[in-house]
Amino acid sequence: MRFVLAVLWLLTLPALASAQPRLLPDGYLSTIGSQIVGADGAPVRIAAIGWSGADSVANVPDGLNRVSLRQTMQQMVSVGFNTVRIPFSDRLLTERPAPGTIDPARNPDLAGLSALQVLDRIVETAGSIGLRVILDHHNNEGGAAPQRLGGQQLNGLWFDRGPGSSNEDTGDGTGNKGTVTAETFQAHWVALARRYAANPTVIGFDLHNEPTAGPRGNGINWGEGGPTDLHAMCTRVGGAIQAVNPGVLIICEGYQDYAGGYPEGDLREVATKPVVLPMRNKIVYSVHEFPTEISRFVPVAGPDAVARMNRAWGYLVTQDIAPVFVGEMGSSMLSSESKAWAKTMTDYLNGTAPGGIRLQPWQLPVSACWWAWGDLTGNVPRGVLTDGWDPRSNRTRPEQKAVWQLLLFQHQAGPIVSIRADE
Repeated sequence: MRFVLAVLWLLTLPALASAQPRLLPDGYLSTIGSQIVGADGAPVRIAAIGWSGADSVANVPDGLNRVSLRQTMQQMVSVGFNTVRIPFSDRLLTERPAPGTIDPARNPDLAGLSALQVLDRIVETAGSIGLRVILDHHNNEGGAAPQRLGGQQLNGLWFDRGPGSSNEDTGDGTGNKGTVTAETFQAHWVALARRYAANPTVIGFDLHNEPTAGPRGNGINWGEGGPTDLHAMCTRVGGAIQAVNPGVLIICEGYQDYAGGYPEGDLREVATKPVVLPMRNKIVYSVHEFPTEISRFVPVAGPDAVARMNRAWGYLVTQDIAPVFVGEMGSSMLSSESKAWAKTMTDYLNGTAPGGIRLQPWQLPVSACWWAWGDLTGNVPRGVLTDGWDPRSNRTRPEQKAVWQLLLFQHQAGPIVSIRADE
């Protein structure tokens, strides 16, 4: 029997209510039980903002044709976020920014760079202002014609060519011929891991965004074998990353099981089939939680939603098994349904929802990432900024801020000492 005994230096802990949003501590992060901790062993909460664009044909994040890189990243910090989660496609490693996606007057230092070199500048800028970075693989082909992929690769997988791919002629599911095998996918992650090794500005690698069975079924599973075994991919790719960059968090998403009622990602099997890596204190599991405005799946609010989250992933926190990072959550917050969702989610993540997760005195609430950065008027959701991308206004949409400000970083002083044993 495996058990976890967490001993806390209680006398050093301030009250949660008095904690203020702040940047994450220096150095890499690790895990103890269900907590993400700093180098000193003290719990931290990742309060991230998602910055879309590099997962599309643009190959770089949104807004760089309207605002300077440094200004917009400084604004992320000024409103309270400590981390930026950047989705990307495999094309980022080989392509250039699409024409018109970078304003050379606002960003002269980005002119002429490859997409990967732009990412280097993003990491450099983040490091200079104390912001941390999580990289997230969204898709293989960048959503090229005939349709943009958006957040989820339509074939449901992390590769679009070779054994296990559903249809190499349509590749990622949009009609793009597949170019990325499982081996290429792993090689790209290793290249990024090596590129940012010994650079704790990049704190985490989210291996693949929203894996799912796809529209035709692809045999995706957790630990049952075959080329679409998600557990095996996380183990194999996570281990390859750790061989060149042992500091980063390895973020493993559960596959989204719509038919089974777990659209956020099903992590139920982690209890019996955890991902085991050489560096065991670096694994974080992840789900995405959205209202029906985006996900179209219910329930998203109230006791039924709480019960679903308890089954899918909340037990990992309550039983102090492993940390969970809600890698995407967000809403334009313009409907009563979205407000009910937001109330359920913030209470649940903060450990105050009736019947939800229970946090011990030494535990911080669940880390999360709000979706998405920018003034994305006309999209769903609309993004956190209003008045365009102009950082001089420093204005955020109040209806969204009322939610994400409840998810900001809280830092506890004093380490957790964790003892694990097998009987």
